[in-house]
Amino acid sequence: MSSQPLSPTPPLPPGSAEAGLGGARSSLFRHAWLALASIFVVVRALPILSYPLGRDQGTYLTIGQGLLDGKQLYLDLWDNKPPGIFYIYAAIARVFGRTMWSVPVADILLLLVISYLLFRFAEPCLGSAGAAIAVMVHASWHGEMRYFWIAQPETFQVACVLAAYLLVKRRGRWWKTACLAAGLLLGYACWLKYNALAFAPLVLFLPFLNMSGLDREPPRVSLNVPWRDWLARAGLLVAGASAVGGIVLAWIVAHGAWPAMKEAQFEVLARYAAMGVERNPHYWLSMLFRTNRFLGEWNLWAALAGLLAAWMWRDLARFATIFLAAASAYAAVVGQVRLHDYYFQTCYPFFALIWAYLAVRLYEGSCIGARGLRRRGLRVASLLVWVLLAQAVFWPLPDEFGKLAMRYEELREWRADPEALYAGYPRQLPFELLRGQLEVIHYLEKNARPDDGVYVWGSNCLIYFLSRRQPPTRFVSNLGIISLWSKPSWRGELMRDLRSSQPSFVIVTERDALPTITYVNLDSEGYLKTFPELNSFITENYKPVASFDAFVVYRRNGYAPSGAEAPRSTP
Repeated sequence: MSSQPLSPTPPLPPGSAEAGLGGARSSLFRHAWLALASIFVVVRALPILSYPLGRDQGTYLTIGQGLLDGKQLYLDLWDNKPPGIFYIYAAIARVFGRTMWSVPVADILLLLVISYLLFRFAEPCLGSAGAAIAVMVHASWHGEMRYFWIAQPETFQVACVLAAYLLVKRRGRWWKTACLAAGLLLGYACWLKYNALAFAPLVLFLPFLNMSGLDREPPRVSLNVPWRDWLARAGLLVAGASAVGGIVLAWIVAHGAWPAMKEAQFEVLARYAAMGVERNPHYWLSMLFRTNRFLGEWNLWAALAGLLAAWMWRDLARFATIFLAAASAYAAVVGQVRLHDYYFQTCYPFFALIWAYLAVRLYEGSCIGARGLRRRGLRVASLLVWVLLAQAVFWPLPDEFGKLAMRYEELREWRADPEALYAGYPRQLPFELLRGQLEVIHYLEKNARPDDGVYVWGSNCLIYFLSRRQPPTRFVSNLGIISLWSKPSWRGELMRDLRSSQPSFVIVTERDALPTITYVNLDSEGYLKTFPELNSFITENYKPVASFDAFVVYRRNGYAPSGAEAPRSTP
């Protein structure tokens, strides 16, 4: 097989960003734009430090800590997500310990990585200035995301895909190692969420396509490497992805967790996904609605405007890579069947590229228009072109500064009193119950011994993590017990675990109903009426000793407190 490097990237068309923005090929110019974008990312992302941890992050950390303690995923720690995210959170728990700010720090670092990769991805199409614009647009969106979006699998997935794409494009004698590494990253992206398969064509084909013929008649696309070279690179990519898949499965099988993983990933998860369609008679309409709401109407209009601009200006060769990347990202979102809001994080970096493309086209069009007016002697009109461009540039800035000021005010409050901000966090979801979680954690710190078992009948697993407890059952959250897509036998398994472990404290959660996930309109406390075995177990063996915001703490009968009991509070 030939080991020749990729042929040089086809030259950009005249009037492109490389030429229009001037000097983009200069190393100094490139580094200046990258530095400017990086500074903006840091400034925009720093307030994320003040974000509390959501239900998902608490679950990931609890399972990650369980992995560090020697437990096995699915066998001892149940969740319906693929294994990739839990090992990342195990590393976060190892590095930062049991802190609330660990995940925000990880998210900020991840954003910096994605920003650099996005800059590298965009630069061949948009030039250094256009790439910097894309990075800053994405950082602005990311800085405004909701707290429960931070460090989700989608964000790590984007980093893996961008890095894989850039590695596959690598030239020089290390191309074989780069392609194999790209396969490893793509394989891990699939273990973060299986929908990463939607990115496979992006990584397999897009780096090798010569799209300069798209603006000719008739339009054509060709490979910029011989088929033999492409097959060699594709083979290494597939080999790397297959190796990751094989290693993870071999690890799971070797530790006896394959039956539990098969049950969770290929039986229950399939039923969970199917219910998203079966129980929604207007599924396709709701998909359009959610796309418009969560991806954003302006982003959809921007994609259409970008296509029209590229077609009219005969610039499809440059826009095609951006558009196909955005389309792959949206396909990855739709492939999950359920379109939760944070799933669209997969799309945002690539739609930021579309906005950057429009900005570059606007600048280039202004240059051409102003030049044409000057040639006709209309100097005042040519000046007005730049005035209009300046208005377009500064139009979003007041809103951006206002949002940034609000986030830094939250950061100031966090530095003054982190727990007070967490407890009363103004943008928290109603079922997160952060104040109550913190009160329960403090109660356990004061009234429970380190070896006392604790069981939380609810989905707020952050209590386990911050109180240094592990659940007495593999069902770290009760979502796998109460949902209509769960297995009836799991109820019996839970009861066997609780009777065997006899935890010293049981915590029952109120106001935590999640019907969009469970298809049950009852909260955890209300569900006990339909689960008589658990209800009898609690009422016969435990007594309520404290109640907090949406949480009731039950203590086992005959338990001898280690210290003075905290006074019972009222909700």
